[in-house]
Amino acid sequence: MKHHFGDMLDRSGGHWNFAPNAKRYAFHMPEWTSEQRLITIATISGEDVNWEILRTFPNLEELTLHSPSHEQIEFVSNLSRLKRLRITHARPKSLDFLARLQNLEEIILEYVSGFSDLLPLSQLSGLRALHIENVRRVSDFSGLSNSPRLAYLSIDGTLDWAQPVEDFDFLGSLGSLEYLRIMNVRSPTNPQPLSCLTELKNLSKITIGMSAFPLEVFAWLEAKIPHVEGAVRQPFVKFGGEDRAIVPRDNRSRMTNEEFNKYPDLFVGKDGKRYHRVPLRAALLGKGQRCPSASKEAVERICEAHARKYQQLVQQFSKD
Repeated sequence: MKHHFGDMLDRSGGHWNFAPNAKRYAFHMPEWTSEQRLITIATISGEDVNWEILRTFPNLEELTLHSPSHEQIEFVSNLSRLKRLRITHARPKSLDFLARLQNLEEIILEYVSGFSDLLPLSQLSGLRALHIENVRRVSDFSGLSNSPRLAYLSIDGTLDWAQPVEDFDFLGSLGSLEYLRIMNVRSPTNPQPLSCLTELKNLSKITIGMSAFPLEVFAWLEAKIPHVEGAVRQPFVKFGGEDRAIVPRDNRSRMTNEEFNKYPDLFVGKDGKRYHRVPLRAALLGKGQRCPSASKEAVERICEAHARKYQQLVQQFSKD
């Protein structure tokens, strides 16, 4: 899958100084020269020329490797001043090349495969923020254990591929962790895989996808760490259920009246404008929960029943 260039970082807590993902090419030069030697941010790719000159740039703090060559990946270990490193679409056999970069504070790994051991990351004493997205050969995240300063951790798969995680016990060793984001993962079968979060005294915010874990896990989080932002969840999210005006760029605005009237969810309002009647739907909290799509009354009943079940679970875990 081609990278989306979306910025998946939560910047609200001040953990990230990285330039937005979509702006990576603003810092890209197909051929590097000494005239750019005072830059602080750079992007290089496998097709670039003269990229080795970056070694002589005294102010370089942030680097993006986009579809890099093997030589470029190995070259990074020479840039000891780097504070921020993003690697996208690469296949390094290991992350050992990062060992010399003890000034690194922020790392982003997107669509990277080839390695399976994250231990080199925990050896970076200054690492404060880490975003991992779609790393195909990693399922054991225990290599991150005891990362001394890691305050922000994000683990993400994609909509079409869930990132496997054998267990989350390693989180209990991250004493500096303040923010945790878990999205699009294949979670372990442990009934309470996030129980170690109660050990994290600095944890202030979590962001977890609605279908990442069974409903019982979300209820446990609300019962046990309600003081952490994001632990208290809505058991459902409703959407639709309204009439939306059809805008001029929509092909339906150019249909003939005869063709337009064939569709039961399309109608012309009293104002003479065309509308689309969007049915009410809902997304239910919890892995495996089906998104109801029925009459408005039926959707409301399903949501209310799900909310009651969720609150009963929260109360049950609060008593334990």
